[in-house]
Amino acid sequence: MSINSLEELSKAACHGVRFILTDVDDTLTWHGRLPEQTLAALTGLSRAGIKVVPVTGGCAGWSDMIARTLPVEGVITEGGGCFIANTEGVLDYHFWRDEAQMRADQTAIMEKVKQSLSAFPALRLARDQSYRLTDVAIDYAQDVRPAAITEKDALLAKLLAQGLNAKASSIHINVSGGGYDKFSMAERVLRERYGLSDEACRQQVLYVGDAPNDESMFARFPLSVGVANIAQHLENMQHHPSFQTQQPGGFGFAELAAHLLANR
Repeated sequence: MSINSLEELSKAACHGVRFILTDVDDTLTWHGRLPEQTLAALTGLSRAGIKVVPVTGGCAGWSDMIARTLPVEGVITEGGGCFIANTEGVLDYHFWRDEAQMRADQTAIMEKVKQSLSAFPALRLARDQSYRLTDVAIDYAQDVRPAAITEKDALLAKLLAQGLNAKASSIHINVSGGGYDKFSMAERVLRERYGLSDEACRQQVLYVGDAPNDESMFARFPLSVGVANIAQHLENMQHHPSFQTQQPGGFGFAELAAHLLANR
């Protein structure tokens, strides 16, 4: 499947965008940092009335900070396990299902992950695991240097063979309870918080990402954009974005924002 260049995202399509859902690691950030161009882009989009909701596998603790400090509507965190909404400066946590049950599921998942992880000494639990409320994250390329790609692939296959809901981001393997993903929570938020129909979502929502764990979003949002660094993953992905930026990470996000705002 060929991917269109960003310049082919039409003026009519740009004019219709009211919401941007975006991955965070290596989509808003680059090499672990938030470029000043990204912050300027988020500010410009907010001023133009475009609502931005980061959708991340990152931990709830980190997402709480993002929801409080950046010009965003809130954050879908831990791969869809929770939506942290910012309503006039007050945060509300909305879990996919009962919070107590999700915490119990997380404990059970942790036991299974630890049993498998012991066979892969190059990998380790993510440093932010203590700040997670619903899932378990395994670091293979965040603080693990060089990135342990071979071990990541082997562990991911082992976890999937056990029937666990495991997905790889650009830095972590995220393991969570079944029944939800990034798209499921995004769909719920768009429907329940903003009243969008399926057709409105197709016309008004644009998704931006960089990795295989964004596939559920690429598959369902016709207006989808991959930042340039997604190129390394495309051959292993079934669902691709419709458009691709020339710049990587947060620089690509800023490139997209500039294109959108110039064509509205």
